[in-house]
Amino acid sequence: MAGLDNLNEQQGYAATYDGKHLMVIAGAGTGKTRTIIARASYLIRKGVPGRRILILSFTRKSSREIVERIKSQLNSGAVDGLSGRTFHSWCMDMIKNNPTVFKQHDYTVVDEDDRIAAFKLICGKNFKDKEHRTVKPESIVEVYSYAVNAMCPLSEAMRVKLYDNAPKEDESAQKSIELNKPLYADVIKKYIEYKLERRYIDYDDILSIVAKGLKANDKARDFISSKYDHILVDEVQDTNPLQYYLLSNFYQNCHLFCVGDDAQSIYAFRGADFKTMHNFTKIVPDSKLCHLTKNYRSTQPILDFANWLLSSSRLDYGKNLEAIRGNGIKPYLIHWDSEQQEANDIVDKIQSSIAEKGYSYSDNMVLSRSLFGLKRVEAVCIERKIPYVVYGGTGLMQSRHVRDVVAPLRIVSNPKDEIAWMRFLQLWKGIGDVTATKVINCILEAKDLKECVEMLNTMHMQKEIAATLANIADLQYDPATAILKALQVMEPRMKELYGDEWDWRKEDFKVLREVAMDTGGISEFVAEYVIDPKLETTHKEGEIPDDCVILTTIHSAKGLEAKVCYLVNVSTFSYPTRRAIANGEESVEEERRCLYVAVTRAKDELYIYRDVHSIHATGQYANDDENMYFLNGLPESLVQTEVLGDFNWTIDDSTGYSGDQIDDSVNDDFDFT
Repeated sequence: MAGLDNLNEQQGYAATYDGKHLMVIAGAGTGKTRTIIARASYLIRKGVPGRRILILSFTRKSSREIVERIKSQLNSGAVDGLSGRTFHSWCMDMIKNNPTVFKQHDYTVVDEDDRIAAFKLICGKNFKDKEHRTVKPESIVEVYSYAVNAMCPLSEAMRVKLYDNAPKEDESAQKSIELNKPLYADVIKKYIEYKLERRYIDYDDILSIVAKGLKANDKARDFISSKYDHILVDEVQDTNPLQYYLLSNFYQNCHLFCVGDDAQSIYAFRGADFKTMHNFTKIVPDSKLCHLTKNYRSTQPILDFANWLLSSSRLDYGKNLEAIRGNGIKPYLIHWDSEQQEANDIVDKIQSSIAEKGYSYSDNMVLSRSLFGLKRVEAVCIERKIPYVVYGGTGLMQSRHVRDVVAPLRIVSNPKDEIAWMRFLQLWKGIGDVTATKVINCILEAKDLKECVEMLNTMHMQKEIAATLANIADLQYDPATAILKALQVMEPRMKELYGDEWDWRKEDFKVLREVAMDTGGISEFVAEYVIDPKLETTHKEGEIPDDCVILTTIHSAKGLEAKVCYLVNVSTFSYPTRRAIANGEESVEEERRCLYVAVTRAKDELYIYRDVHSIHATGQYANDDENMYFLNGLPESLVQTEVLGDFNWTIDDSTGYSGDQIDDSVNDDFDFT
């Protein structure tokens, strides 16, 4: 069949599968996106209408790209109605379009900062734990969110989030949990009541409302699930128990086609559980597993390193990646004596790749487990005037200036939105907590937005407050124009608040308006974008160059690739961290998968940097062994070795690398207490 000619045997089997449900475990670079596109194209060519196919992914960008690529292969009529959504936007759509099923159809969605603000209001000064320490709202938010997504008891969520996933046998942790659980339960109960009173739903509610609502309503479940014949799920390794519970409502009427890589599951802190992929055939009736192992991205020496990393685990990942591209350069393992040495060498190699190999800046990617780990490389890039972009950290929609301008839009969407009122009012001179609270107490009695504006005009407050709302009151279904109109009134105040920074901050609103144009109304814009944690864009002053070095955290790197990749500080107690080692194998394996993601971004060249002093720094914990220290025992044949600085080196086959300056210095650099 046309459209299947460019698939290998494994991909072809998956794309043309004629059974009920299929889990495709796809190794890094094995063409999972190509396979999911081929699957959709195959179904449409067989006569399945586009509107009967739903594609789910974890970012709006990836879901839209998949849909666009499918459309490019087929005539426009065949793909009419084909949609690509995130789990949350899909569920919001169900909530909004089924008001008789979901009473929350006209509620306002609050984002993470708003949720923390709500918990702060509830906690106040009265809630303290048994040792009389003030309870941190942020901690309760983490516990609550994990409990919802992992669908686990409160005590289990407390163990994972408050006690660093301490072993269940830890009696001290268990006693503390039981002591404080009633307090956490009380705060969470009051938070749920608060949301109900204010007509709020938060990010975690969105999936829970639909999953539980459909499970409890047979007629609604049959009606909504009957709209689809096939649901194609991308990046399924990041799926948590709540999302599986949601999908279980569609087992009977729909065919599930799930694609993901168990070895790239690195979101356990959000409740993701990669083991569900292995147990798919036990959980989902009438289902099968298949594997994609032929890699199109990297050369074989890079994959040999990745394969060795997984094979060193006690877990059976069941994959051995084969490079379609064939042989290439072995990865380099580079030892440094200082972080500055490491940063300088990375930038030296970037410049050499351009001057000597004809590469572009964007052919180079630097990866770290955290933004902090990229700071020295970033500083050297600035010093040498090398263009770069950073991925990770605060996203556009979570930025303070964006949230300031979105606040009045939220008020237009829901005049009872107390949190939005508090933020918007306190932007203006002379209005603090006390004044804002008094104004809000009056305004919340108003019957609609028009009356709110009239009340503001009688309060002798700054005229811009009421003017902003009046300017956008009739733009409920035109969020892009609402942003422009709100800015027209608010910009003088924004200049006062942000000073010289405003000139580059205001450029973000061009992007924001483009985003808003793709939504049908302010409430949809707020729900789908403001709270979407996957919408990560990087703020740098000025425009991002077309050709620039990519600096990225590993958690932001999935989906990215580059000819040359540099891995920062792959040292003992960095991979895995001390905390992971102390918590045991499950945490260590999450770290192993994190490193695997980083390694498999490289296409042609891979440089792995390691602190020379960390090589023999093992044996700190009673439960550790060589298997937990990822680069110990690394076969010499897999890498080329470089040393930065003046070290005399010998190779010790039993433990890896050793040198006359290492043994005497290890205990000075690491605290083993």
